[in-house]
Amino acid sequence: MSVYRQLHRAGAARRRAPRRGVALVLVLWLIVILGGIGAAVISATRDSSRLAANARARVVARYAAESGIEATLAAIDDSLRALTDSAARYDFLNALEQRSAGGDSVLLGDGRFAVAIVDASARLDVNAAPVENLARLFARFTDLSRATALAQAIRARIERGGGRAVTPLRSLEELRAIPGADMRVLRLAAPYLTVDGDGTVNRATASDTVMAAAFGELAEAPTRLVLVSRGWMRAHPLTHEIQGVYAVASDRLVLVHWRERTL
Repeated sequence: MSVYRQLHRAGAARRRAPRRGVALVLVLWLIVILGGIGAAVISATRDSSRLAANARARVVARYAAESGIEATLAAIDDSLRALTDSAARYDFLNALEQRSAGGDSVLLGDGRFAVAIVDASARLDVNAAPVENLARLFARFTDLSRATALAQAIRARIERGGGRAVTPLRSLEELRAIPGADMRVLRLAAPYLTVDGDGTVNRATASDTVMAAAFGELAEAPTRLVLVSRGWMRAHPLTHEIQGVYAVASDRLVLVHWRERTL
């Protein structure tokens, strides 16, 4: 081979070397970009799957909770229709809260529900209780002057609007928003209070604390019941809670309030 050809090939090789370097850099950048796109796609897929799973769990939990309300309501209504003796009826109604405490959950397809029954008539009705009765209950947990101040603040919150209960409390949690409310007293008094009553106190199940502050009409059985149903999908932490407040009629329960929340 002539010296000229050797020099020509060496020059061509030197000219191709930068081109190969540029191509390698471009390939590496393309790999990085494709890797980033792939990671983004995988992340988006995981997020979509997570959102879909949460949406399904929310639907399952909600309908499981509603099924718990309906099943419990049907069982109570059937029992009330079958019980014609007043004493047996009173015994049945007065035992509902205790019987439902700590009950097992019920399997329903992919969901579960558990129901608790609260005798609202065994608590002091915050929305209806006069200042002196509220103060008498709060005085079990603090001095009389502070108890009276808290009771007056609660009545002022409820009766804003010309002395009429035009803004009743919908939950005991709303008591915490009252300016100057004593959180310690409210926490201790909470088991004896309700916002779901009708002003009637069930002396068959009310505690001594409630009876000491009772006002108005006394009854021998609950006039208001709260059905608290929680539903969830198996192996998922999301829980849906429904609280149905019912008036007790002669042979059935009549809906008064309905509350829902996701926990």
